Amino acid sequence: MNLLDDVLQFDLKKNMGLYNLTDEFFCVVLKSLLDKYQKNILVVVDSLFEANKLYNSLNNYDDRVYLFPMDDFLTSEALAISPDLMITRLETIHMLNSHQPCIVITNLMGYLRFLPSKDTYQEHIIHLNVGDTIPPNNLVKQLVSIGYSRDTIVNKTGEFGVRGYVVDVFPIDEESPVRIEFFDDEIESIRYFDSDTQKSISKLDSISILPYSEFITSHCENEEHFGRQKYLPLYDTV
Repeated sequence: MNLLDDVLQFDLKKNMGLYNLTDEFFCVVLKSLLDKYQKNILVVVDSLFEANKLYNSLNNYDDRVYLFPMDDFLTSEALAISPDLMITRLETIHMLNSHQPCIVITNLMGYLRFLPSKDTYQEHIIHLNVGDTIPPNNLVKQLVSIGYSRDTIVNKTGEFGVRGYVVDVFPIDEESPVRIEFFDDEIESIRYFDSDTQKSISKLDSISILPYSEFITSHCENEEHFGRQKYLPLYDTV
């Protein structure tokens, strides 16, 4: 790597371009820049295909690489967008709110997508601890406001269910759903449970529930606008 260290001795400057690099050498350059500057790097490519290709190549050099994929067509603004792409975007947004520098790869449509500000996103993360006091109905309203949908039985990410003083929810960053049991308005227990058998797996002292939507705002009252990112600037800082 001594040769590469010598070759990559340059400093980034405004309006600076790098040309005629092979895909593999471009990956080496990106990793070198991340190691040197310890700041987030955003890479924008033309299409979702190219974004996936670069992401797969760069993963061979560093694990601090994340994908922000968006459908290449304007019709992707419709509500029936790919749930898999949405989950990947939400996972990337979560990682960007950590303190670890990383590389984010996106296509043009992903770059143009409106997102909530970092402060707004963090304010909508639901933090729960055993012993906290919160009316179950208030928790339900919070879950709905950050994109979770209500169902009878919770068995997939983004769902929640209510049975008396028990609220089940499947947070986006968890491998198992979580059962929150109340005594009146006090959280009595928090447990992981098996979505197939509905039996408890292990206890938790606390849980943080991340938003299951990119449309995060407390001000939207127009149902036709909710979930459509192009309307987000009407209600909040983006």
